[in-house]
Amino acid sequence: MKKIFTTLFAGLMISAQVMAVSIMDVCGKYDGTLLLDSEEYPGSEVYLLPGVTDNTLTFVLPDFKYNGVSLGSIVLPNITMSEDGQFSIEETTLYLQGLLNLRATINILASYEEGGKTYTSQATESEASIVLEIAEPTTLPEPIIVCFAGDAVRNNNYALPNGGFEGAWTNNEPQGWHSFVSATGEFVDFVKNNKEQFVQSNQVRPGSNGAHSALLSTKTVLGVNANGNCTNGQINAGSKTATEAEKNYNFSDPANEGFNTPFQGRPDSMVFWAKYIPGDRDASKDANQARMSTVITTDARYQDPETADYSEIKIAQAAINYSATASLGWQRISVPFSYVTENSDKEPAYILTTFTTNKLQGGGTASKDHPDSVLLDDAELIYNNHLLSLTLGSDEITFDGESYKINETYCDSCGIFECVEDGVSAQSFFAYDALHKCVFVYVIADDYAQSGKYTVYRIDYTDTNADGTSLDPKVPEEQGIEEIITHEARFEKVLINGQLFIRSNDAWYNASGVRVK
Repeated sequence: MKKIFTTLFAGLMISAQVMAVSIMDVCGKYDGTLLLDSEEYPGSEVYLLPGVTDNTLTFVLPDFKYNGVSLGSIVLPNITMSEDGQFSIEETTLYLQGLLNLRATINILASYEEGGKTYTSQATESEASIVLEIAEPTTLPEPIIVCFAGDAVRNNNYALPNGGFEGAWTNNEPQGWHSFVSATGEFVDFVKNNKEQFVQSNQVRPGSNGAHSALLSTKTVLGVNANGNCTNGQINAGSKTATEAEKNYNFSDPANEGFNTPFQGRPDSMVFWAKYIPGDRDASKDANQARMSTVITTDARYQDPETADYSEIKIAQAAINYSATASLGWQRISVPFSYVTENSDKEPAYILTTFTTNKLQGGGTASKDHPDSVLLDDAELIYNNHLLSLTLGSDEITFDGESYKINETYCDSCGIFECVEDGVSAQSFFAYDALHKCVFVYVIADDYAQSGKYTVYRIDYTDTNADGTSLDPKVPEEQGIEEIITHEARFEKVLINGQLFIRSNDAWYNASGVRVK
């Protein structure tokens, strides 16, 4: 067995003296250093997902490479974890799907000694480390030791701030959002007291779990319509001429702390709820359209409306001018993002979102009794994480709403699957489960580190075995198909009568990770 550990890695590993942790505590994304053949690969990432059976974890190491050859992803679907966070797994078959198409066996080493130091496979709420032994005698003359250690990614840089406009409002602005009260610019003295243009409302969209929404209204300022306007950036009020876009705009600036939203995701769409009521109550008039725009940029200044060429810094945009419903009621609006192909290799850094009562600056109606108004609720960025298609060789596999079916026998050479996901940032990982004669497909998008959402599909092999006996895929009895197909895990810690519980979807766990309901 190769001894490949260095003293640097020792500083990344976790002490065996840890407090009790649960499955739900450690699920998430981890960034850290991978060690392989004495080579260190900083900036590596792994995922820990809820397992396909109760009280287990799934480990994912994306895009594993050995000797410069991509072997696909390492996915282990049935890891158990002790109360002190140590990982273990029965020896299992692992298919590495790269050019070599290896069928290997893999173990998790509970501990490993090197240079007088002991390394362990375990996790806490903030760190995770794992030591893997991969053996494939035909191609690999001796086992490979793969080791990862990293910190949990727990930031919120994949979502809009306070999309439900809940919580306390300070000076008529909710956390994460701003309007004229906090504006800047030469004309700011004329608009900063417009506190009634952006207020908290007790009306909520149908089916909301929240208690509040935000109300935007148009107002006349010095005889000119001032649209109701809110943004997660800052308003620049530079001119009393509403249509002067060079001076009146919303902007995001990396140097403008408190008035920008750091962001690193690649979402597929922007969804929000709106109740738009034009001042003249005419939902059919083309001029009566409110507007939403959200733009993802690199680490640079950006403003909306644009008055210069921002093509070098724009990564994606979702924008819409929308009319009121015939009944002037609530509507759910979904707007897909359009990505700038030329900037696909650039990293997202900020997001600027704007809601306004009219598509035109100074447009709409601002009468005292019936101004244009827009109620806003539950603005959310959506990351798609499902499969569009799945193929094995040249054959497309059909999905019947419960699982994918293959008219073959589960065998030692299962072939290489290929799939197409429905999300810009979605990626798929395959876990071959010889014990239950099936394959699991995990689909994860950028927001997993924050939301815990992912989808897992099962591929069943439905033909007979080589000896003519019927192949009955051995699905764990306690895990129904319906539960497996769309597993969107949201982890929430809840304190009830002084006792800590973890809720994931409709399941409840105690602090040790044992399911209680």
